[in-house]
Amino acid sequence: MRPTPESNEPAGHGAAERLAEEAATWFLRMRSPAVDAHAEQHFRRWLGASESHRREYGNFEKLWGALDSVARPRPRQKRRTGGALAIVAALALGMIYHAQTVDRPESSKIGEVRHLMLEDGSQVELDAASELRVEYTPWRRHIELVRGQALFKVAPGWRPFEVQAAGGSLRDIGTTFNVLQDEGKVSVAVAEGAVEISLADGRQRQLHGGEQASYQAGEIAASRVVNPLNVGVWQQERWIFEDASLGEVVRQINRQHARPLCLAGAGLENYRVSGVFDRSDRAGLLKALTVLLPLRIEEKAEATQLRRR
Repeated sequence: MRPTPESNEPAGHGAAERLAEEAATWFLRMRSPAVDAHAEQHFRRWLGASESHRREYGNFEKLWGALDSVARPRPRQKRRTGGALAIVAALALGMIYHAQTVDRPESSKIGEVRHLMLEDGSQVELDAASELRVEYTPWRRHIELVRGQALFKVAPGWRPFEVQAAGGSLRDIGTTFNVLQDEGKVSVAVAEGAVEISLADGRQRQLHGGEQASYQAGEIAASRVVNPLNVGVWQQERWIFEDASLGEVVRQINRQHARPLCLAGAGLENYRVSGVFDRSDRAGLLKALTVLLPLRIEEKAEATQLRRR
C-alpha cells in the first residue's frame, strides 16, 4: 500500500499511531508469500522516505525476533509457545482497539471543493456538489460515494479500504485514484497503484496506474490508457472531456456553478464533447459548446438553456 507524503515525520500522538500501523502493515505484508515486485517497490520507497520509518520498522523486526525466539519449541519449553501467541494476540487486539469506529456523512456545496483528512491518514479531495459517507470500523475502511466526484489518496493500513459507488465496489491495492459517479455511471481512473472493480454479480476488473474504466448497469467497459498526471485534473481548475456526453458536461457545469444550465430539446443529451476547458469560466465554456456543436444559448429567468440551432 502507498504511504502518504505527510507521514514522513510524524508529530503528535495520532501520527505516531499511524506510523506504527504503517510499519506493522508493511512488516506483515513483506513476509507474505504472495508479495510481488510492485509491493516491494512501494515498500522500499516508504522505508527510504524517513528515518522515523526505518526506526519504527526496526522496532517491529526486533519485537518479532524476540517473539520468535520465545515461540520456538524447545525441550521442556513448549508451554512458553502459548505465552508468545498470547503476546501476538494482545498486539493484534491493541491495533484493533486503536482502530476508531467512525460513521459520518461529508458533503460539499455547488462550487466548493473540500479536502478531507481521514482518521487513518488517508486523504480525500471532494469535488463540488458531491457527497460521501465515511464508515470506519475495527475491521474495515469503507467509503460510499453517494454522488459527485472524489480523488482518494489511501494511507497504508491493515484494514481493507473500499469505495462503494452505484452498485460497484472499488478495492484499493495501494493507490491514488479518482471516482466520478454520474447518473448511475461510475468512472474510475488510477494515477498510481491498482484498484479492483467488483460488481454484485461477481464481475471484476483490475486497473493499474495510467488506466481508466467505467461501469454501469452491471457492465464494466473496456479499460483505456490515460495520462496519470490528468487523474484528478479538476483540482487544477480544468476539465478534460474525452467523448463525453453533453448531458455529463452539463451536470459537471451545474456542480461547479450556481446558475442552472439545462438542455432544451430531445436528443441533445447524447451529443459528444471532447476538449480541455477552464472550470471557472462558465461563459467561455458555453461559448465553446456553441462553436463545437449546433447549439445556441437562451437565457431564461430560472436557468440558462442550450437549444438546437
